[in-house]
Amino acid sequence: MRVADELWNKRDYEVIREEYDPLVEVHAFSDPEGIIGTDAVEEWARRYHDAFSDFHVELFDVTARDDRVYGRYRLTGTHDGTLRSARGDIPATHRKLDTWGLVEARYEGGLCVEEWNSTDSMTMLSQLGVAPE
Repeated sequence: MRVADELWNKRDYEVIREEYDPLVEVHAFSDPEGIIGTDAVEEWARRYHDAFSDFHVELFDVTARDDRVYGRYRLTGTHDGTLRSARGDIPATHRKLDTWGLVEARYEGGLCVEEWNSTDSMTMLSQLGVAPE
């Protein structure tokens, strides 16, 4: 998927405006209030890029059906910057991240209008050494 490779892996933020509807809604555990619009998607991506200098997404089992695309992904990276979060900032731990997630995207007119993103946040927090007890 172009978004995984160009946005998340190559940090090409222009792809957001080419692949997402200007009023896109992204639902992610990391942002319980929601991510609305392309500017918010860019800010969301930059938060992870700032926190993990070698952030990488690998897609598996991508399937398209009707107006939706589904897939699994693996996230890897080194937490060498502050991860800004709605639940509080996490200073760099310099630990490695290796976790997984699921994505579902809905399209209209060739653009993503809604996305559900479910990363295994508890594994991520545990690997960073900041999971609640």
